[in-house]
Amino acid sequence: MDSKSYFEKLMKKPEQQVRLAEAALYIARDEYPEIDIRAYLSLLNEWSITLKKAMARKPPQSRLEMLNDLLFEKMQFSGNIDNYYDPKNSFLNHVIDSRKGIPISLSVIYLELAWNLGLDAAGVGFPGHFLVRINDEGKKLYVDSFYRGRVMTVTDCKEFWNDISEGELEFQESFLTSLNKHQILIRMLRNLKSIYLEQKNYKKLISVLDKLVILNPHFPDEVRDRGIIHYQMQAYRLALKDFEGYLSSAPESDDAEVIHQYIEVLREYSTHVN
Repeated sequence: MDSKSYFEKLMKKPEQQVRLAEAALYIARDEYPEIDIRAYLSLLNEWSITLKKAMARKPPQSRLEMLNDLLFEKMQFSGNIDNYYDPKNSFLNHVIDSRKGIPISLSVIYLELAWNLGLDAAGVGFPGHFLVRINDEGKKLYVDSFYRGRVMTVTDCKEFWNDISEGELEFQESFLTSLNKHQILIRMLRNLKSIYLEQKNYKKLISVLDKLVILNPHFPDEVRDRGIIHYQMQAYRLALKDFEGYLSSAPESDDAEVIHQYIEVLREYSTHVN
């Protein structure tokens, strides 16, 4: 199954039936068409089994501490500070192989293992720096996978925000809102969207936008953006289709007049070509 077909099928599944790591590996398939997705999922399962056996052999210990010890001490997972904007940091197979990634890709691995261990875990869409929330005996803790599993309280998160915003933006409780699996995948894809847009790598960008349109059907801006990239690639029929679809979904949008102008030009072009 190609990645686009996978995401079309994914949209039909209930949230609880979506395996986040598998979906993230399908994002990587465009870059690594020969990727053995089952092998990587089996590896994650093996790590989970290792943790469960360790828990059975040792005195009672925090599952959170054991998970952090495995990933960040024994396996040496860490944030890729030197090459943060390398798109490979968003591909789960590369992150597993290299032991380096960005906050969201490292957190996907963390979530996969945490869920397998029965932890009450969720992804948190902290602005610019994805976190994992763990409910530990009624107390909410926030794990920063990028900084080797640093565990933070809400107060710590506020201080962290003050540091990264340099005190210019006020912390909001909504920063700690959890995301569902579809939303996590959308955030992963938008990271790639930003990188490929900066690189002007339109071929790879179209593949990312195709998935965003599938996963986020009620957000017409993704359709508009895909239309703009199709236009840049001189795929004019596809651009026209996207622009018309965008206006049918968002006829009162602020950029409606501009998109109408695109459509007029493309229709005129289509008339001359035919």
